[in-house]
Amino acid sequence: MLSRRLSFFFLIVSLFLSPTLWGQERERLRVSTLFIGSSLLPFWIAQDRGYFARAGVEVELIWMQSSLSTSALLAGEVDLIFGTPQVTLPVLATKNPPPLATVAAWGSSSEHWLVVNPSIKSVKELEGKALATSRPKSADHGYAIAILERDGVDPNRVIFLSAGGQAGRMAAVESGRASGSVFNRYHTLLLKKKGFRDITKLEKPDYPFPPSTLFVRKDALQTKRKSLKAFLSALMEATERQKKDRELCLRLIRKQLRLEDPEIIETAYEDGMTLSYPYFTERQFQVALDLMGKSLGQAVDLSYKRVVDHSLLEEIARSASTPK
Repeated sequence: MLSRRLSFFFLIVSLFLSPTLWGQERERLRVSTLFIGSSLLPFWIAQDRGYFARAGVEVELIWMQSSLSTSALLAGEVDLIFGTPQVTLPVLATKNPPPLATVAAWGSSSEHWLVVNPSIKSVKELEGKALATSRPKSADHGYAIAILERDGVDPNRVIFLSAGGQAGRMAAVESGRASGSVFNRYHTLLLKKKGFRDITKLEKPDYPFPPSTLFVRKDALQTKRKSLKAFLSALMEATERQKKDRELCLRLIRKQLRLEDPEIIETAYEDGMTLSYPYFTERQFQVALDLMGKSLGQAVDLSYKRVVDHSLLEEIARSASTPK
């Protein structure tokens, strides 16, 4: 079923992206990315192979700290946010939520491991010790809490140390300031090569990691509808290319992440493979809410139908099935 759906969307994309768009003036879209990692492969491919340009849009990727991204979107400084949904969802759980919606989602095979000092043999031994997180209530803070609770450790008996992104958290673990932290697959491998231990993984068969979502302002669903559909179509075409062109992916990972170790590059490639797109499913939404609740320290009540708007995807699908 999944393979048929993806094949169908590849057909949709091929029909939607007309070569005549090459000669038209392209609308610019600014996309805030909440991370710099191999899950951005569809974006890198679309830029490298000219899929965005052919669709009639010029896409600028801007890495932005998660605490600033939502403010930038609401201020019109960026047009979309791409990244962990737990970063943007909290503002929609407030008493007066802003007019934002998620329009699509890209799920990768990313894994998140709790990596610790080699002297630590179990999660239980982390009681009374420090774990590095980006900052209080960050997404990775929620990942750590989910892992601790699963292994019967009260998060209140662990010290959480703010250390920034994965590079900062790696430095905290290597220096001994923290006994461990949660890392993606290739940062985990970097630490394992230095003797550190990966003791457990966040993802389980019944607990999939949330996909990266695309959030927009609701007014943009009208004012920039054509360019948003072109953008999504190009991203879908790039995702199909990602599945078939391993060498292209490895080249872009090497270039964008500035990696040299072949084993690390291969691991980053595996971590960034797209497993699902372009829909944000209710199950994925619920896992995102669960992780968000853990990082915030309270349950979150949000309606899937209120947050998710798949109308752009539905229109792309209809455009492909309408006789020319």
